[in-house]
Amino acid sequence: MKKLLAHLALSLAALVGASAVAAADYPSRTIKIIVPFAPGGGSDVITRLMADKMAVDLGVPVIVDNKPGASSIIGTDAVARAAPDGYTILMTNSAITSNPWLFKLPFDTASLVPVTMIASAPQLLVAHPSAPFKTLKELVAYARANPDKASVGTAGAGQLSHLSAELLQRMSGTRLTTVHYKGSGQSQSDLLSGQIHMSFGTAPGFMQHIRNGKVVPLAVSGAERIEALPDVPTVGELLPGYDLTNWFGIFAPPGTPRPIVERLYQSVSRTLAHPDIGERLVKDGFKARSMAPAQFDKTVRDEMAYWQKFVKDNNLKID
Repeated sequence: MKKLLAHLALSLAALVGASAVAAADYPSRTIKIIVPFAPGGGSDVITRLMADKMAVDLGVPVIVDNKPGASSIIGTDAVARAAPDGYTILMTNSAITSNPWLFKLPFDTASLVPVTMIASAPQLLVAHPSAPFKTLKELVAYARANPDKASVGTAGAGQLSHLSAELLQRMSGTRLTTVHYKGSGQSQSDLLSGQIHMSFGTAPGFMQHIRNGKVVPLAVSGAERIEALPDVPTVGELLPGYDLTNWFGIFAPPGTPRPIVERLYQSVSRTLAHPDIGERLVKDGFKARSMAPAQFDKTVRDEMAYWQKFVKDNNLKID
């Protein structure tokens, strides 16, 4: 028995030692950031904005791999199953905290390792110019008089754009026809062609179209107006208490060593400190947030508890 225990102790020490060596040498090869959404959405925009500068900071190539589908579950599952060595990481949004209560997941969300929050941005509710409303107040009046007539697109069932639409209906006493897409890019495409009346989505995907007059901004989902669109009101100005903000952050596979997590966090922090990165984020409607791993972990767990209660209280189900 003593020999067995000694053997186990030596084996454990060897594993710990190997892990420490791997962490000390990290990174030594290409890092892949999986984005569980189609190109064009907020997570994709931020990742591509930061990847090149992170590559310079870390001294290795940093590539972006879009794995959309199943409301971000496919891409997230790929990271949950990846080796905990820091070479495959996840860039996702706050939907990761609501998905556990809306879907049967093939992984344990709580086992993923929060690395850092990068940025936050409220949802924008925008409409096609041909829509029979040009303001949020007009939308609510129209929707109350015409239940299920106004259509709203989302980036997918369970995404914050979906939850934003659900909360809007509950707080305004309206019924909308909700159309789920496989990513915000597809939702925007149908909005621009006039196939749907309006869409919820993060600001970056809409800014250019707003400036070009191709869509009409109705409202911001967060508690405050955004710097890039100071004249666009918040939903809460009409419906007090409405406040939803999307955030974007990096996660590592379960069991990733703390030194690797810290190395990634420091790289992101330095990247966000570049003036051109910060200016671009603000221009696109984001707010930069360099959040330490422990603080980000608490934020994730707090929001998971919030969405668990929200889904239960509102009997929210995915059709």
